Amino acid sequence: MKLEVLRAATPTAAIDLRDARGLVAFVSENDAAWGGYLAAIRASFAARGRLRGPGSVVRGEATAATVGTAAFEAQLGKVLAKHALRREEYAAVWLGTGPPRVWVAAAVALLQGPETTRRIWEGAARGKPGAGRPPSRAGVEAGWVGELVREARAEVERLTRLREGVGRVEERLGGLRGEAAVVQGDAEAAAMAWVRERQDAETRLLLYRDREKELRGRLEQIRKGGEDAACANCDRPLGDRTDAVRRARREEWEAVVQDGKWWRRRRSQLELKPEGLKSLETRALELSAEIEDLAEELQRHRAAARELEAVAGRLERLLALEARLAGRPAAAATPSAEAARGRFRAQVHARLVGLGGGRFASTFPELYSDWTAGKRADGEAEAALELAARLTLAEMAADAGVRLGSIVLPSGLERLGAEDLPRALAELVGLAKRIPLVLAKATPQVVAGAPECFDLVYRFEASGKGSRVRRQRLGLATIWLQGD
Repeated sequence: MKLEVLRAATPTAAIDLRDARGLVAFVSENDAAWGGYLAAIRASFAARGRLRGPGSVVRGEATAATVGTAAFEAQLGKVLAKHALRREEYAAVWLGTGPPRVWVAAAVALLQGPETTRRIWEGAARGKPGAGRPPSRAGVEAGWVGELVREARAEVERLTRLREGVGRVEERLGGLRGEAAVVQGDAEAAAMAWVRERQDAETRLLLYRDREKELRGRLEQIRKGGEDAACANCDRPLGDRTDAVRRARREEWEAVVQDGKWWRRRRSQLELKPEGLKSLETRALELSAEIEDLAEELQRHRAAARELEAVAGRLERLLALEARLAGRPAAAATPSAEAARGRFRAQVHARLVGLGGGRFASTFPELYSDWTAGKRADGEAEAALELAARLTLAEMAADAGVRLGSIVLPSGLERLGAEDLPRALAELVGLAKRIPLVLAKATPQVVAGAPECFDLVYRFEASGKGSRVRRQRLGLATIWLQGD
């Protein structure tokens, strides 16, 4: 059913959605305006056919009807009966209402299909085994099978967590390998620089030793020959220049001796590896060990992913056996509720990893567990998880043949991180290709950041005389090129 008119409980302008298509935003600086429309449609839905007066209007396969009236209930009843959905489950898909357990129940019903869901309802309606059926094998056998079911369910949950950790471990392993390559490169460069510097110090020390030896020999020649000592350049006697040449050579010799001592100390210092090089080599060894441990962990995760299918099959067979022992009809040929819950969880996980660019991979098990337990929070991760669950649920409904003319996203876009919002909008644009109208609450900043993603915008503006809703077309422009 597609929303055609959205009305608030207060005397505020109605929103005409009859020709609205694609991703449509209700834009307001605060939640009060949007809250009035959302509260009104939820209250109308809860009226169960007893609504009197104006309300939001939807169009089903046949005619338009006001939400909460008998005409609406007649159309809704056909949809619920066809897909074996409960009212609160349909509201979770359509309006995003209800606790997470209802969302999960809606996913299970959509994945199992209407026939299996009806058989489960019938079995529950018959109550405990024994009424008109042969007595079940209670006692030891039932308790034993129940214990096996609990163990298999725990194993499925454990393996599911391990399988979901594959992406996180792969991401961490890739990061470590990249860091190891950088550290190894730095260590090799530092080692080469150390070797070059040490060789340079050794070469210079040898040169200074040779020069010192040469000057010392020259001074000895001058001491012995006196004025008759030959000049090193022209071979003539030094004569009266003897003292000046002796002083010059002595000063040069002393300078060479001092420089030689410095290079001797420098060579001694370079005998040991520099601290920076030793730190890099130590870090390279640590990274190598960590990479090896993570590689082993990745193999365990991948093995768990391969093992999960077998364990899930064993759990399904045990559940069927438990159902037979209890005298309930078992749907052995269709996915069990546990398998359906696992599929929903896995699909939400994959979508959340995509929305967050991998950032939420490691925190998903705890996030999902808290969410299904009703522990809702207002952080980025929780907003991304709820959006991932909502998108998954809507696509499951579309895959199951539920003719959703529209869905409402109450909130959440404004709480996403700046890097996650473009990916979320891309997902919503994709969903709008399967569901004619996706109505989302957004802030002006969200719309201004990516106006091309929205086909239509309803801006709630306060004025001196109250408030008004301004309609604005957005989306990508279309250019027609025509030749002569």
